[in-house]
Amino acid sequence: MSVRDPGGGLDLRRLRYFVAVCECGGFSRAASVIGVAQPALTRQVKLLEGEVGLPLIIRTARGAEPTEVGRYLLAHARRHLEGLDDIVRELRRRFSDVSGPVVLGICPTIAPFFLAEVTAHLREAHPNLSLSVIQAYSGDLQSLLDSGRLDIALTYSPRGPRPRGGCEVIDLFSERLALVSARPVEGPVDFAAAARRKLILPSRIHELRRIIDTVSARAGAALTPDLELDSLDAVKRVLEEGAGDYATILPQHGVRADVETGQLFCRPFEHPDMRRTIAVVRPPDARNRSGADVIATFVAARSRLLEPAVDAA
Repeated sequence: MSVRDPGGGLDLRRLRYFVAVCECGGFSRAASVIGVAQPALTRQVKLLEGEVGLPLIIRTARGAEPTEVGRYLLAHARRHLEGLDDIVRELRRRFSDVSGPVVLGICPTIAPFFLAEVTAHLREAHPNLSLSVIQAYSGDLQSLLDSGRLDIALTYSPRGPRPRGGCEVIDLFSERLALVSARPVEGPVDFAAAARRKLILPSRIHELRRIIDTVSARAGAALTPDLELDSLDAVKRVLEEGAGDYATILPQHGVRADVETGQLFCRPFEHPDMRRTIAVVRPPDARNRSGADVIATFVAARSRLLEPAVDAA
């Protein structure tokens, strides 16, 4: 929600976007950092320039930088925005009635989308909440939900029967699955290409394995793993060490950081059903329901920002 002065002042959200572009040195980097699609970010900064009536940003070969007017606005905007943030933090600290421990379960391949942002949001907006995080595969998260150890989980949306115990499932967005290896993956990637590789897959209790098994069997090309591992870190270590020339199947954004550093390579499957859907799962008897509500609301809002970029990948 944007905040405007009733007398026609600047839109604070646009002002924050402008500061982010200046600090990041360009629209692309800023869009990635704040989790907004680049066209939307560019449009908001253009609207801010319309409000000011003067050019604020110029594009360069290296990205973007503020004009003389923009530098003046940037210097003053930082100070005023920081002051407003301090006031809001103090208000939340004094008057927020959302407090206590809240336990979040999250799949390791989903954590890059949300974990840092959720942690920062709770620290800033709900300082009286104490967050604990358990990272585990989907099958293990379901067991933790069943045992009452989680208030909320970010996991895979089940394709088969819905979770036990009356859990509520809210689908967020989906992304493509990819063949991942420590050496370049040549395309196109289909089930025949995957079957030629020595595969590491999670065990059958996990939703990722159910997706792989269901879709490949339906296509008449069931995939058989050479090794089953239920730890993402262990899978990555085996791949990166190069022993046995293994490959695996993972959501492509779950290994984006490893791909960017050149440690791993990936290429998405061409089959349209080789996708996973990320979902919020909530037990009916969460110990801290108000804390879970806060996380669910924030995650839903962030998902709306992420979905266009993920879908285009």
